[in-house]
Amino acid sequence: MRILILWNFIDDDVYEHYRRDDRRAVDWDPTLLVEPWDTVEEEMQLIVRSLETKGHEVSLVNIKDDFAALLGAISKHKPELVMNLVEFFHNDPEHEHHVPALFELLEVPYTGNKPLSLSLCQRKPQAKAIMATQGVPTPKGIVIEIGSKMKVPAELKFPMIVKPAYDDASGGIDSGSVVHDRKALDTRIAKLHSENKMAALVEEYIEGREIHCAILGDKALPLYEMVFKGGLDDDGKELPHIITYRAKWDPYSRDHHAVEGKCPPEGLSPELVKRIEGVALSAYRVLGCRDYARVDMRVDTAGNVYVLEVNPNPDLAESCAFAASARASGRTYASMICEIIEVAIERNKQPKVVSTGFDMLLDEYRAQHAVEIPKKAVRSGQRGS
Repeated sequence: MRILILWNFIDDDVYEHYRRDDRRAVDWDPTLLVEPWDTVEEEMQLIVRSLETKGHEVSLVNIKDDFAALLGAISKHKPELVMNLVEFFHNDPEHEHHVPALFELLEVPYTGNKPLSLSLCQRKPQAKAIMATQGVPTPKGIVIEIGSKMKVPAELKFPMIVKPAYDDASGGIDSGSVVHDRKALDTRIAKLHSENKMAALVEEYIEGREIHCAILGDKALPLYEMVFKGGLDDDGKELPHIITYRAKWDPYSRDHHAVEGKCPPEGLSPELVKRIEGVALSAYRVLGCRDYARVDMRVDTAGNVYVLEVNPNPDLAESCAFAASARASGRTYASMICEIIEVAIERNKQPKVVSTGFDMLLDEYRAQHAVEIPKKAVRSGQRGS
C-alpha cells in the first residue's frame, strides 16, 4: 500500500542542540545521566522503516507549516492512506483538527481520530461535560474564563490543580499548579490568564496513582504508571506529584528526574485493572475516538478511578508510554506501527454510514406509523413551514 506519513516541524530540534553540547549529566547532580533521546526526524525515520518491514511503499513529508506543501504532498504521492502525525499548524494546537478535516473533504483515508474527537479532547471542559453525561468519572471542577468575576465555589476541596482549559502536552503546568489555599488559588488563576491567554480549568486534585491506558483499535494495552519519586524544585520546594511540562520535555530538569514510568504497574489487583481499563474504554468511546489514543487517569486510595484527559494523538516515539504498553503486550515497535495502519485499512473497508439526527427522527416516525417518508423530498423543501 502507498502510505504517506505527514508531520509538521519548523523549529530547531532541541535534542540536536543537546547532542552538540554533549551534556550527559544534569547540573544539579553530576551522578544523574540523561538518557539519549532521538530527534523527531529520527523518530519519523523509524516509523518509515517499521512500515517498510510489511512491504508498504512509504513516503515521508514534513509540511513545515505550509498548506501548499500539505496539498502538494497528497497530489504528488497519491497515497492510499495517510498516516497523520500533524499535531498543530501555524503554531496553533487548535488547528490540529483542521488537518484531518482536509483529508475528509479530499476523501483521502487516514489514520487516527476524526476532527470532532481531536477538537473535543483538546477542549477539556467540553470533554469533561460529555463524559459526565455518560457516567465516566472525572475530578470535580470549574472553568474560570478570562475577565470573569466567577469565583471557585467553596464546595470544591483543597488541594486543587489549575491548568489551561484548552492546551495539551502538559502546557502551562508546573510545580506551582497544585494549590492548597484560596490566596494561592486566586494568584495561580491570574497567572494562567496572563501568561497562557486562556481560561483556567480548576479541579480537585486527586491524590493517588497516575495510570495511563493506551488503546489500540478497540482494545486496551497493558497499563502504564507514572511513578512519582519526590524531590525539590529549583527553589527548594517539594515537587507535587504531577506531570509538569518540564517533566515531559526537559531531560535536564528536576521535574523530569522526579518521575519514572513503569509498565505494567505493580500491586494492582486484577479487578482494579479491569475497572481501570473499563473506564478508559468508556472515555475513548464517549469522545468518539478510533484507531488509537491514550487515556490518563488517577486512582485514589479507595480505588476510585478518575479520567484526567483523553489524548487522541499520543506520542508514538519508541521511548514513550504508548510504545512501552505495546511492548508489554508482546508487540514489537514495528508491529505496533503496522497494526495502527492495519486498523485504519480495515476501518476504511467498511461502507460509510452517514446518519444525522434528522434521519433518526424520520426512521423513528416510520417505525411508529408504518408510513414511507422520502428523505430526499423532505430535505428538498417539500414540507409545510
